[in-house]
Amino acid sequence: MQNDVLPSQWKPLDSNIPANLIDRRIFFHETSGKADLNLQQCCAVESAAKHNHDRLVQLFLRPRSTAGCSVGSESSSPFPSTSTFYSPPWLEVLSQYPNVAAVLVNEDHYFAGSPLQDWYKKGQWLKSPHQVAHLSDYIRILTLNKGGGLYLDTDILTLKAYQGDHFRNCLSYDSSDMGVISNGVMHLERGHRLTVQMMRLMAEEYDPSEMVFHGSQAVSFLMHSSCGVVQADPSSNTCKDIHLLSSNFFFLIERPFSDVLYDKLSNSTNAIGILSQIKKSYGVHLWNSEKENRQRPFLAADSDSILGALAQIHCPLTVAKASQFHS
Repeated sequence: MQNDVLPSQWKPLDSNIPANLIDRRIFFHETSGKADLNLQQCCAVESAAKHNHDRLVQLFLRPRSTAGCSVGSESSSPFPSTSTFYSPPWLEVLSQYPNVAAVLVNEDHYFAGSPLQDWYKKGQWLKSPHQVAHLSDYIRILTLNKGGGLYLDTDILTLKAYQGDHFRNCLSYDSSDMGVISNGVMHLERGHRLTVQMMRLMAEEYDPSEMVFHGSQAVSFLMHSSCGVVQADPSSNTCKDIHLLSSNFFFLIERPFSDVLYDKLSNSTNAIGILSQIKKSYGVHLWNSEKENRQRPFLAADSDSILGALAQIHCPLTVAKASQFHS
């Protein structure tokens, strides 16, 4: 990915990436159709690239135009204009990392020939109030099946390098009660049987009115039905080809308590203690959906909050350009 390049000059991603590298990739999906990243999303991608310089980091973007556009054509460009250089702050930041690739997804081609092709073409999801969330749930599983790798939500802030066997063919609990297995952090090898089972279930059981079934609930259901996983008992997992990470890896801060990320360090010994605990994790989930109106504490000037202090360390280039982000 290069800065100051016209959208019409973007080149297709090399599809001949060696299998040992593609399986080690880290990837994100931005499915809103904005083909843009906000401050928090840019920070998430930068932090993954910064701490994993030996791994390919792919950012998959959904073009602004409707599905079926062809990347590089003037009429279907996802960007505001092809007459000027497209240089938003997120592109300037991520261009500084040679291991990052931004990929525009042609959805028609991407879903074609897959078990999710009929789901995609039928188009019920386009009428759903949860359209963006559903596309995100479906396309991440498809990407895992196509090429494998480590999928991360765009509100996962990476704190350390993902090294060791525990980051291979793994899923993560999203709370200390181990009730639900998250689909926000998943590593699976290319063609892993769980991705095949997931696609089959998601294609057969789609409900446009249901918000979360096609995500973490579906993963949890399959791990229960095919691997015998019992709530609160990871040792009940009978599948040898996949293992479960505790919530401490990425979800030390749970959804109901996510406000603590915005606590001030200067007037709270409790906040300092929480920050110390977070630093032992590999990543922290920022619970983006809970914080739609909480962008300001993330800005560079607010390094006094837990989240601000983490951002200063783990996505410094994003922080330096914080004032240039619109949202």
